[in-house]
Amino acid sequence: MGGWRIGKAVVVAALLRAAPVAAGTVMEPIARLSVEGGYDTNPLYDGRSADSIGRIVPEVGLRLHDPLWDLRTTYGGELVYYQRLAPGGTWNHRGALALGARPTPRSTLAGEVRISQAFDPAALAQAGVFRIGRVRALVVGGRARADYRVDELRTLAGTFNERTVSFADGTGGAMHAPGLEALQHLDRRWSLGAAYGFGLFQSFVPGAPDQLAYSHAARVVARWRMERHVAVDAWAGPALWLPKGGSPGVVTEAFVEMLVATRGLDLRLNAGHALGIGATAQPGVVDSAEFGGERRFGRDWFVRADGGIWRSGVAPSDKFAVTGYAVAGEAGVILAGGLRLSLTGAHFARADSSVPQYRRTMVGLRLRWELVTR
Repeated sequence: MGGWRIGKAVVVAALLRAAPVAAGTVMEPIARLSVEGGYDTNPLYDGRSADSIGRIVPEVGLRLHDPLWDLRTTYGGELVYYQRLAPGGTWNHRGALALGARPTPRSTLAGEVRISQAFDPAALAQAGVFRIGRVRALVVGGRARADYRVDELRTLAGTFNERTVSFADGTGGAMHAPGLEALQHLDRRWSLGAAYGFGLFQSFVPGAPDQLAYSHAARVVARWRMERHVAVDAWAGPALWLPKGGSPGVVTEAFVEMLVATRGLDLRLNAGHALGIGATAQPGVVDSAEFGGERRFGRDWFVRADGGIWRSGVAPSDKFAVTGYAVAGEAGVILAGGLRLSLTGAHFARADSSVPQYRRTMVGLRLRWELVTR
């Protein structure tokens, strides 16, 4: 039954193709399917349950765009099965929405939201959450930014960051963080300014009201642009932590991110020390360093990798910290008809513990197909 649904979705997407739906607006279907087989050293997080693994990952979606805006929506599933431990398989689900727009000559809007329902702890580790035990979790992450160019020298912006991790047993946490920025453009490349950030944090407690905390942050913001290929954003400043029913404290926050986009290379690097939702899925002080990128060689070969290390402790003292890391990579060749064949690998572990239950390595061979549109 599942295979029939997947096949029907792919056929519908292929029939749609790219077609105009309104004056100046183009509709393009999105369809992807990957099949992977390999080996997993620790699927049960007990240090001794190695098994062969298989994955079937269908994904469908729709892109609507014109010269002023671009909207992408996707939904996908991931069927994960093990030869001995779970021959019937388990499903992870995920969906995403991304929007980029220029409503007026002076304003821009960009945002994305990703929602996933994960049963496999490996999927949680890729999101920076480390927890032993096969417990289903809902993970929501997103951010948005709206800029308005007041004149040639000044820009005002509104921002929003969202992160929620909710486990089936009722535990987890959430962060909702809107903000405001005012930037002064020093020249074509440099901008400096100030920002205010508000944070609402929730700790989910089964059978009891959520534990709440608030934060108010003042930041110095710097942005650097080198044509269209390199962008660097950074901010730093103090944040006031106000837990409901607890003692307030001050956390010094800082964050920097670099994006590189050229014909053969896409790269993202960031590092930060700030209030957030970390490896424990609870609000706290989070130290993080993340990377992601893809390098293309000619028209046929590619290498991509991503990962990070996350350390999270109780706010505002940073006590009882937990540190975990995850790395994943893929190298392969682009074939005809939207096909890609690649070798994959991933490794997840706790950096602050040598207990074998926390270490997990997966390797595999992946065949991926993507619908090619105009």
